[in-house]
Amino acid sequence: MTESSERGRRVPSAESGRDRIYDPLRRENLGRSVLWALVSSKPVPLGEVPDFRGSGIYALYYAGPNKLYARISSTKCEIPIYVGKADPEGSRKGQNVGAAWEGTKLRDRLRQHARKIDKALDLDLSDFSARYLPADDLFTPMAERLMISDLQPVWNVVLEGFGVNRQGAGREGKQLRPKWHEVHRGIDWADGMPAQPGGPKPLQEAIAAHLELHGAAPSASDGEPGQPGLTDLSPI
Repeated sequence: MTESSERGRRVPSAESGRDRIYDPLRRENLGRSVLWALVSSKPVPLGEVPDFRGSGIYALYYAGPNKLYARISSTKCEIPIYVGKADPEGSRKGQNVGAAWEGTKLRDRLRQHARKIDKALDLDLSDFSARYLPADDLFTPMAERLMISDLQPVWNVVLEGFGVNRQGAGREGKQLRPKWHEVHRGIDWADGMPAQPGGPKPLQEAIAAHLELHGAAPSASDGEPGQPGLTDLSPI
């Protein structure tokens, strides 16, 4: 940090001053405001997601007896087991992209997750809740990344593959079973794929180690917009 002196008083450079000012339009802060709105919303049972329109961001929470997730199992919905987003129609190809309020992409994604969980042999759909927020797709990718970075949801970080769809014809026998499906069997198309090395045991151990580090609920201010972006505001 460069500084100049004015009558013996320490004066920060212009760059330092800019870093000390909260900018609500900074991309990270815009994303965090979306995150804050999401975690402030009321959770609903994942199996009872109502009809609504739009794309956006969501978080899933677990409150069941499965010992793998005992550290985060809670009806308070504090630590998500998985977070994701649903983009508007056409976003993947970048052509004819729909508006964020059009269609039912977010609702459909949540219901798709509900069907998959309902088929898993060791999970009960009634133990899952969801928070969801239809939001402008310009800010939801940052909100999703922030939530994954801040809260380290175990199905995002350790058990990749929960959001994977059925593979195309001829590919299921060549690719390994997704990690989520290795631990949570019962989905026919995934059960027919080659197993992960070592089977589910190494993944179960990885879940335990991960939740040992990331199984605590965040403090009350962690979701507030702008908090991680603020630097020391003490007087010079």
